[in-house]
Amino acid sequence: MSFDRQLDQVCTHHVVEEVLLINNDRATFTPLRPISSANSVRVRLNGEVEVPSTGVDVGAYAAGVKEGPFAITASNRTFAVSVNGGPVQTAVLPLSSRMPALQIADYLNRALRGVRFTANRNFLSFRSDFAGGDTTVYIMSSSTLAATVGIRSNREYRGRRAIPGWTLVNDPNTLLDRPTRLIVFDEPLKGFNDFIEADYTTVRQECRRCGGANVENDWRYGKDGNVVELRDEALLIQELQKIVYTARGSNPFHPWYGSMLLSVIGSRSGAATPVQSIIVSDIQQVFQRWQSIKTRQEQEVGQFVSDSEFPFRLGQVGIEQSAKDPTVFFVNIEVRNRSFRPVQLTRGIRLPQPLNLLDETLAQSLAREGIRDFKLVK
Repeated sequence: MSFDRQLDQVCTHHVVEEVLLINNDRATFTPLRPISSANSVRVRLNGEVEVPSTGVDVGAYAAGVKEGPFAITASNRTFAVSVNGGPVQTAVLPLSSRMPALQIADYLNRALRGVRFTANRNFLSFRSDFAGGDTTVYIMSSSTLAATVGIRSNREYRGRRAIPGWTLVNDPNTLLDRPTRLIVFDEPLKGFNDFIEADYTTVRQECRRCGGANVENDWRYGKDGNVVELRDEALLIQELQKIVYTARGSNPFHPWYGSMLLSVIGSRSGAATPVQSIIVSDIQQVFQRWQSIKTRQEQEVGQFVSDSEFPFRLGQVGIEQSAKDPTVFFVNIEVRNRSFRPVQLTRGIRLPQPLNLLDETLAQSLAREGIRDFKLVK
């Protein structure tokens, strides 16, 4: 059964990993496009740390400077802590001549709450379960084990705010219908060369992915990591779109592929009846070429073509001008597959603005006369 990669997608207008450099105040970043949804914004600092709008807090932390294994005796088997000013918690380890740091961390984690011990290359370290500037872990002077593993006792370790939070602030110097939202951190960042990678959803008119057309022609990947594929009727619709809306002659290797639809509508937008006849005749020829390709695919190549994807008969072809916008035309095409099920394709086409065409024509005319600096009064 034949298939094709799915190309025609409704654009999400989602900007991914846009690199932004910090302004002189070391707190403000200016996105390249307007942000349409505050909930869609994700920020990563220096390509490493994802920063929520509330900022990044870290807990109280300390690492031992002595490497295990450790000799645990009756005089150094006690570890006592107070977390966030709470009651003193005490852990007593069993005696051992060579206890690795990982085993010590396991004993302490089972006995103490609010603090988590880990071992890295036989060095013992701890981090509080809570984060922020109000978090404290006090190592009591009675902790005889602390000196053995290289952690200072009779000392309070505090958490801190590692990265400040940020908010979206409207730039008053931009358009009201698409204001630029600045990403402003609550405090200046410490680094002068800091940058962020921002993900956000922008407005359709400013989208780089679809160019404002609201339709994106690109591959997509499913949850399984494979390219999304189209078969049967979905494949028929996509192949119809590709051959009808491709300008004939635009492919130098297959100059016969495509239609004259766009050029016909653009050149004769004011004459409805001639345009209708020309378009119907051209699409009929396009359909016959497409049908011939599918027949050769099935008979000469020997590839299985399902009844749902085979273009059996061309039905009605119509073109209507929009009642709201005279530069927009709707093309309606009906095709029946070999299962005799009708497949309807409706797509709008927008013509270039007449003033833009006039400006370009006038500019070319004046350029031929040697006049290059001019201003058109509207």
